[in-house]
Amino acid sequence: MMQHNLKNRISFSYLVSTGILFGLVFIIVYFSVRETVYRHMDGDLDAESNEIEKNLVVINDKFVIANTFEWNEREHGQIEVNPVFVQIVNASGTLIKKTGNLLNGKLSFDANHKNQIYFNTSLSGAQVRQLQLPIKNPVGTILGYIIVAMPLDESADVLTNLFIILESTYWLVLFVLYYATRFIAEKSISPINKVIFTAERITKENLIERVELPAHKDEIYKLTSTINELLDRLEDAVLREKQFTSDASHELRTPLSIIKGTLEVLIRKPRSIEQYEEKINYCIHEVDRMSSIVDQLLMLARYESGKLTPVINKINLNEAVESVLTRLSFFLDEKEINVNYKMTENVFVAADYSMLEVILENIISNSIKYSSEKKQIDINIINDKNRIVCEIKDYGIGIPRNQVEKIFDRFYRVDESRNSQITGNGLGLAIVKRLADLQSLTITIYSELSEGTSIRIIFPS
Repeated sequence: MMQHNLKNRISFSYLVSTGILFGLVFIIVYFSVRETVYRHMDGDLDAESNEIEKNLVVINDKFVIANTFEWNEREHGQIEVNPVFVQIVNASGTLIKKTGNLLNGKLSFDANHKNQIYFNTSLSGAQVRQLQLPIKNPVGTILGYIIVAMPLDESADVLTNLFIILESTYWLVLFVLYYATRFIAEKSISPINKVIFTAERITKENLIERVELPAHKDEIYKLTSTINELLDRLEDAVLREKQFTSDASHELRTPLSIIKGTLEVLIRKPRSIEQYEEKINYCIHEVDRMSSIVDQLLMLARYESGKLTPVINKINLNEAVESVLTRLSFFLDEKEINVNYKMTENVFVAADYSMLEVILENIISNSIKYSSEKKQIDINIINDKNRIVCEIKDYGIGIPRNQVEKIFDRFYRVDESRNSQITGNGLGLAIVKRLADLQSLTITIYSELSEGTSIRIIFPS
């Protein structure tokens, strides 16, 4: 569980990356100091070897020391304080001369190296830095070697102490960094923990609760804000579903209650054939109403589930309008409503024919329902800036401006007290909106109370 903890993962990742970085820095520091120390010692060895070489004369391929004063210097005689060890060997490595501080010992000789070389070795158990320099005659033949050495104890102590300090500092830095990073990570992800804590408490019963926004407007702020927006949408969806369930139950319960009441009245006593026929026809009408509601609910359910897929084709808009007007001709004649529709030429649009007919039928039937008798409905097809617009305008009771946007909600009806004599269930325009969205059609509504309503269907160019 701990290894999957975000705080620990951040701390560990930061620790590894910082550890590698600090390790590289410390290694560079150590080897830079080491190189400086050796370069300084090598400079001293070079200076000493030059002094020896100046006082060395080669006669008949033999070494003659011109000035013995250099060999008798204090540094060549002592071994306690800053000693310098010198010896001369012939080409085969046989000792020719050495300083007194070497006593019975002698410096290492490496016959495999013919050129000047620096290396670390040991003398009587102590570490020394050594230079081996070839001595050549005028024709370039190696006659022997000058070997100079200096103790490495002090330099080795410095390097050892430096290594210990760097190593100790390294682990201390990693230790402090780990816990500092854990603390910073904990502070940084505390808003996420709040999100988790709040999200665990939220259920469908308390969707009103929201996650507290952090103080800094960073990525976590954006995450929290996005989650709150998601909760807003979920709350809205749950409320709409509750309202939908309530409205659907009410709409279906009403005709069922009517049918039940009518049948109960029928069986109380014998009735005439005419009365039976009247009540049965009334029940059939309510059954048809329920069937219509169920069909519309199924269509909405198919839309919500994403199973309703339009088949877009190039269709004749004029034919679709005329087909709908033909089906609704009975209701137009019943209210003596005149339709002002003039087809000048065929207009073709990209849409699903069956869905478009449902849209037109719902809009025109609403215009008929909410228009008074002997009124007029205008239908115009307009080519507006390369867009086809179908406008359906009635001169009925109209819609209050503050309720225009709500008429696409399921089961919503404007001021039921004013429309009590108008049949309907408030699903028609909800279906219109959803079928239009599926086909990328735009529906706009303009309405004035007591003056009428104009609905526009705008087809994409």
